[in-house]
Amino acid sequence: MLALFGPEERNSHEPDRTYPPMMIRTLLLTFFLLSGLFVSAQWRGGDLSFLPSIETTGFLYKDAMGNPIEDVPQWMSEQGMNLARYRLWNDPERLYHALPGVVQEAQRMQEAGMDILIDFHFSDSWADPGQQITPKMWRHLPFDEAKEAMACWIDCVMKAFAQQGVQVAMVQLGNETDNGMMHPHGAMDGGFGNLASLLQAGHEAVTLASPGTLIAVHVSDIHLAPWYFDQLQAEGYTPDVLAVSNYSLWHETDLNVLSSAMASLSNTFSRPTFLAETAYAWTTDWNDWTQNLWWTGSESDGYSFTPQGQLNYLTDLDALLTTLGPTQCLGWCYWAPDWVSAMGPESIDGSPWENAALWDFDGVALPAWSAFTD
Repeated sequence: MLALFGPEERNSHEPDRTYPPMMIRTLLLTFFLLSGLFVSAQWRGGDLSFLPSIETTGFLYKDAMGNPIEDVPQWMSEQGMNLARYRLWNDPERLYHALPGVVQEAQRMQEAGMDILIDFHFSDSWADPGQQITPKMWRHLPFDEAKEAMACWIDCVMKAFAQQGVQVAMVQLGNETDNGMMHPHGAMDGGFGNLASLLQAGHEAVTLASPGTLIAVHVSDIHLAPWYFDQLQAEGYTPDVLAVSNYSLWHETDLNVLSSAMASLSNTFSRPTFLAETAYAWTTDWNDWTQNLWWTGSESDGYSFTPQGQLNYLTDLDALLTTLGPTQCLGWCYWAPDWVSAMGPESIDGSPWENAALWDFDGVALPAWSAFTD
């Protein structure tokens, strides 16, 4: 237990009382929201989970002048990126997404001056609206035991970061949990009760291990979010931060509508929002034999798939979200700016994101990097 007041501040006639961390967090969150002091500046981040695997190929990231970048984390920080997001899988085949690798990368980014966001997938591989597969070690446990195992995992993870000197600014409990998480335990076949119970347990585990860390819950679509968070609230749970994805390829194409919807969501639940994933293409060309996800005909009105169009899209997005202020929106995170094609021009297992990365096919930094500048 943590004392809300020190002994010298407590009235001597009052009984000795302590307050649980969850209560303290609620009081602090309310204060921050009312005072506008939630964060000193909004985040302009990047999900950099691919970076270590790309670096092992020998791919050379270059600045806008074509000069090799010797220290990629430091260079990104100097461009204005102030948050690094990492997906964390429980027992993955690729160690880059396992705890030791993620801790190592988080250390690099923190040393470069970035805050850290950890995206718990609660899976051994990708978790998204199409698949929420429970880690194999928990899959056959009864619900209560699976929930306990999840909370224990969170505790171990947060302590591992702390032991290495990494201060985690925010965590996501699950990734794009539109259909719940950790199926069948957190599936929504019977409503939101089990999902809310898992999230509450996860929230408490983070709070006990790292009281200063913000806790977000993440869905894939701003237009789904009001109903989703209302259902969670009805079950007694509301996270610190309401996180959403928005890709014009699949979601809202009008940035003004997106901004207005995020403001409304924040006002409805008295919580800040966060755009946890976004991106935009800079070309429709290919640099390998891996099919790209962004294609001609999926451009947003007014934003071409060109380097200038990508820059304009991010600049306008940033301006709209900045206007909301940190009490309504904590900022945005570009997904996979580092996921270039690094496996050769004939690779069929290269990057489907190469035309939405923030480096061109020659490894030269694109103009969109200037959108990160405060």
